[in-house]
Amino acid sequence: MEEVFMKCGKAMAHLCSQSLEIRLGLRYKFIHIRDHWGGNSRFVRDAFMDGRIACNHLKNTQQEDAGPKYKAHARTAMRIMVVHGQHFQFSLPDDEDLIWDGDMRWRDSDGLMPSCEEFDWLIDYLTEEVDTAADDETVGDTLLALSAMHGLGSSVKRRSYITALIHCMGPTLPPRVRHAALRAVADAREELASITNKSMPRGVDAALLDEFSYAVLPAVRPNQDQALHDSGPDASFHGQRDCCYLRLVFALAMNDAWRERLTRDGHLERCISLAEDALERRSWVLGCYLAGIFACIDPSDQALPLSPAQERWRTFIREKWRDAHYYMWVGDYVKALPALVTGTRQDLPGWGNSVPNKELAELAKHVHDILESLQKEQAYHVNRGLDQAIFDAALSSVQGLYDDLSRMIDNPNTPQRDNMSLESRSRRSFVGI
Repeated sequence: MEEVFMKCGKAMAHLCSQSLEIRLGLRYKFIHIRDHWGGNSRFVRDAFMDGRIACNHLKNTQQEDAGPKYKAHARTAMRIMVVHGQHFQFSLPDDEDLIWDGDMRWRDSDGLMPSCEEFDWLIDYLTEEVDTAADDETVGDTLLALSAMHGLGSSVKRRSYITALIHCMGPTLPPRVRHAALRAVADAREELASITNKSMPRGVDAALLDEFSYAVLPAVRPNQDQALHDSGPDASFHGQRDCCYLRLVFALAMNDAWRERLTRDGHLERCISLAEDALERRSWVLGCYLAGIFACIDPSDQALPLSPAQERWRTFIREKWRDAHYYMWVGDYVKALPALVTGTRQDLPGWGNSVPNKELAELAKHVHDILESLQKEQAYHVNRGLDQAIFDAALSSVQGLYDDLSRMIDNPNTPQRDNMSLESRSRRSFVGI
């Protein structure tokens, strides 16, 4: 019976990979088959292995006429991996939502996540596709498959992978390729943010990271001089794309060396321009990331539209916590909580001296409501694909903030000491976001 269901699920995925017009209801219905026999992880893993086998055959074959066949097999495997990228349906491979919401992670048969070395062949495949100017469709699929690595690759492949990502974020490439590369970079943000000038990993140097930082912005805005569009993947404001970008920038802003690059290469200016749109549209998640980013920037010499130095900062922070309970069922919003915590903590030492106790108590109540919500909904989020480490980081950051607010309320006459730097204080809640 299992074999029959597996064949049925794979047949449905193959049909979707051909971008055939299949009723959405049917793609939802067949998801029960996939879930019953291991979920999307098992099917993604099988497609991953099929791609690796095809690439090994392509690399070792001595028959010239066999090359196109193995290339076609590898490309089909990449398409099928992408089809399984959403937990609630079989997707069509060119669905833009897959770039921002897809989850191509999978587990080995022993239940463990694959090591970065297991992606070496896929990095080689991407590099070859880029070097030979292969079709953009395959490059985009491969980048999405590599986003599952959540890192920069093994030590022997790291430099070639970063170089390929830089190329794929180039302004002349189509939006799907640029944005898939941006997604892969954002999913590697923890490793990127851990790199300092004194701890360069093998294959990485400051010059390469400088080039990398400069290449990220064109992935979001390919041409700064072109007229702005109101719609499409390169619209001046695109909620999913800009959320992915700001999540990356917030992670990097916690690192001194990266903060210098972000300012030098125009990322801070981009954040400032996004802030106006985010405030006007009342985007909760973008507002959280921008609060975290601006809290890491010295406002004394920056014309920030929103900064801790402004009176409306506290109002903005209070509104975010007040409205947070509307969004806590969405994983991407849970990911933004450490950024909101960072923004809240920036001015926390002064709150105890200048904010009425009632106002502080109201803030603590909203934070506690979110803490309770997270504790109750942990299983829901993890079952929906949110990484356990990311959830734990969000929970820990909110818990730490609530504990500090409670101490401030219980001991209102005790001076609030800022005895931790912003970077070290926030690092506890940042790891894994």
